Amino acid sequence: MKNNTQHIWKLFRIPLIVTIVAFLCAACGASSIDSIPHAISTPPVTPTSTSALHVSRPFPNAAQIDAYLTHLNASGVLSGAVLIAQNGMLFAKGYGLADRDAGIANTPQTRFRIGSITKQFTAMGILILQERGKLRVTDHLCLYITDCPQDWQPITIAHLLTHSSGIPDYTNFPDFVPTWTKPTTPEELISRFKNMPLEFTPGSRFRYSNSGFILLGYIIERVSGESYATFLQENIFRPLKMNDSGYDVAYPALPQHATGYYRDYTKPDPYDPSVLYAAGALYSTVEDLNTWNQALMMHTLISQQTSDSMFTPHIPCPPGGPGGCLLHTDLGYGYGLFIAAEPQGRLIYHVGHIDGFFTYSGFYPASRLSIVVLSNVETTNVLQIGRTLASMV
Repeated sequence: MKNNTQHIWKLFRIPLIVTIVAFLCAACGASSIDSIPHAISTPPVTPTSTSALHVSRPFPNAAQIDAYLTHLNASGVLSGAVLIAQNGMLFAKGYGLADRDAGIANTPQTRFRIGSITKQFTAMGILILQERGKLRVTDHLCLYITDCPQDWQPITIAHLLTHSSGIPDYTNFPDFVPTWTKPTTPEELISRFKNMPLEFTPGSRFRYSNSGFILLGYIIERVSGESYATFLQENIFRPLKMNDSGYDVAYPALPQHATGYYRDYTKPDPYDPSVLYAAGALYSTVEDLNTWNQALMMHTLISQQTSDSMFTPHIPCPPGGPGGCLLHTDLGYGYGLFIAAEPQGRLIYHVGHIDGFFTYSGFYPASRLSIVVLSNVETTNVLQIGRTLASMV
């Protein structure tokens, strides 16, 4: 059985090697298969039949896009599903196997664990409650926490949304690995870091911390009177008809779920999604995440003014490595989202990295371009693939 210890440190975030590759490839802008570097090589896989191409109106270079992705799959670099949408044009296709034992292919309807892409849904939950007058992002955290530590007195909800609270990341604690497979509660998760000293003065800097989003999920529950999972289902997934998205459950996986794999195609030990909670416990599909991206761009769930606050880089993030920016073009962090100034225009995006999965969802508001790349092999450089696809279309 594989030892998870070597993998836990990178939970919900991009590993350093992928960040470095993204920096090196940021200006590649390649349009041909051979000129696009393959950042991470994995054992070759036998190409399998993939799902049919779904189009409302095909991209003019759909064949080139498919050839690029098919090449990545044949090289063992990509296993998952990809979707590109822009102004009525749609490309959506699965590559490789969702379940290698059963020989089930990935499709645009395959469900993937999305890791930290969860954070933007948590942020939306907070903003929905703000528009209903239930809270304000300027509220202090201690309004919602019983026996709130003295160090937390200056922390606001906005600090949690922007990874600037100074609360240490509980996924880096030594006791996280032993609890990996055990069901837990939001209160228990909070107790793990409640009495830990802050890493810096709230609001003074950015440092990626899953702990802040655990607290945001708890606030959603306290204010709404519903569980985090129910609130998202009733206020986001159901209104948007995101029928293949939701709060994940422990293995065995729900129907239509992809199985996650390490680089050598071994499976992670089963872990309980409750230890990820509002920081990373959701699942979705490329189709549903495109629906979500369109809703964000069209301000479907919240007003444009509130949306603008979500998409504003409130705090710069230091470049490189875990805890900082992912791209050298990043302007900073909004509410649950990175904002970058790419050659194609402003990019609003996030990645999710969790044992067995690597996921990317991003959109370019000016051109209405939405790109989603979900992989069930955790070494797929989904961020690089997503940016390359943007340069191709």
